[in-house]
Amino acid sequence: MLRLNRARLEQELWKNLKVEIGNAEILSNGVLVNGRKIEGNVINCSGWKGNAKWVKAIELLIDVDVGEEIHVYLDKRNPAGFSWSVPLPYGTLVGALSYSDPRQFLPHVKGRVIEMHGGAIPRVRPLEPNVRSLGDATGNIKTFTGGGIFGIATLIDPLVDFMSGDPKGYFETYKKISSEVQKQYKLTSLLERTWRLALLSVKLFNGKTITVKEEFDFHSLLPSIPH
Repeated sequence: MLRLNRARLEQELWKNLKVEIGNAEILSNGVLVNGRKIEGNVINCSGWKGNAKWVKAIELLIDVDVGEEIHVYLDKRNPAGFSWSVPLPYGTLVGALSYSDPRQFLPHVKGRVIEMHGGAIPRVRPLEPNVRSLGDATGNIKTFTGGGIFGIATLIDPLVDFMSGDPKGYFETYKKISSEVQKQYKLTSLLERTWRLALLSVKLFNGKTITVKEEFDFHSLLPSIPH
């Protein structure tokens, strides 16, 4: 299993990219930053700007080895949220996602906190972008888990083709991912309304190991819902 270290990735990007901080406006042939126009190809990676239901997340890196299994925890006090512990070669990630304060749902793992990060994650219905976009700006964010890397990884090659003058693959791939996220949004909204009842059915998986071969979300266990 390969897992990206998000904090280290952001640090590397900051060191190796020229970053300008300020207000920016995306134009058809460039971007306007602090009143100065920069011409060229533009990819909108500015984050989600539309309507959303916002959840809070926090994740800690602990300097302890807890084995090789990923653990997921569900709590009746945390509707449509969850907690996790993920083993890494250099420690263990523990985290939680919730509409309320996620810190109260963090798994108890003894050890020294090496890193801590977190923030707000939008739960959205994706809208087709009117400019070349990548990341949260597309709205292709896993509704339940808040993951966005899967959408970036899937769109990146079609985006390169788009930059070379062939937009077809980009929009076809976008629509495919968007359709999946729309499904996740509906299922997560249903979970929010029926959380305690849903937990009764999830008890069937309590203490069991689920093996998956690719990106996984709870929708993968449920039948398709028309949308």
